Amino acid sequence: MNAADYIPIASLNHYAYCPHRCWRMFCAGEFIDNQYTIEGTSLHERVHTFSE
Repeated sequence: MNAADYIPIASLNHYAYCPHRCWRMFCAGEFIDNQYTIEGTSLHERVHTFSE
């Protein structure tokens, strides 16, 4: 198996919310970042940074 054979774990959450939306995002590739998703990605990256 290679990476393309795996289902992104985030897609399960999206599928539970709306199967059609999940298909559009993960199969059709129609997702476009907006200010909220960019901010969320930035904040999430900070969670993994360690500083004293």
